[in-house]
Amino acid sequence: MSAFVYLSNLLQDRYVASVMPTSRLAVEKICSRIDLESVRVVIEYGPGTGVFTRALLRRMRPEARLVAIERNEALSNLLRRNCRDTRLQVYTDCAGKILDIARRSGAGQADCVLSGIPFSFLPPATRAELLRNTYRILRKGGKFLAYQTFYQPPGHLRVPVRELFPSVRIGFAVLSVPPLLFIEATK
Repeated sequence: MSAFVYLSNLLQDRYVASVMPTSRLAVEKICSRIDLESVRVVIEYGPGTGVFTRALLRRMRPEARLVAIERNEALSNLLRRNCRDTRLQVYTDCAGKILDIARRSGAGQADCVLSGIPFSFLPPATRAELLRNTYRILRKGGKFLAYQTFYQPPGHLRVPVRELFPSVRIGFAVLSVPPLLFIEATK
């Protein structure tokens, strides 16, 4: 069902960047970069149908919180229906409003921000502002993990992330359709 949901929303919403959910192997590889035993607050940009959301919730402590921000109303509603967990707060909004959403949710600073949004679709000024606000919302030592399709314009995300974060690592999840590049940045 998830692939059908992605495909139908891809045709209706230019911000949906994938025709299918991220593979289980890619989810495992990317989630392994987060210390889910110690996080208190995780923020997820663009959860789609909730593939990462469910993986995070399975591993997070009972007192941890997950704030998911999905701009597509159909996907946001699907996530609410399929992920009934009291630790999850779903906002139908754009990630650019992260500072306001964090304030409204009472989440405070995040230990991790996980992002599946297609940064290559964003104008450079919007992308830069979102990255600055993401940096602001993270606690010292917090992580920003962004996964993108492998075939991105050179430097579209790596360069602005390196300008903000003191520590940046690049990884790949090739056993996914399409293969993914992920950026792990620590504040």
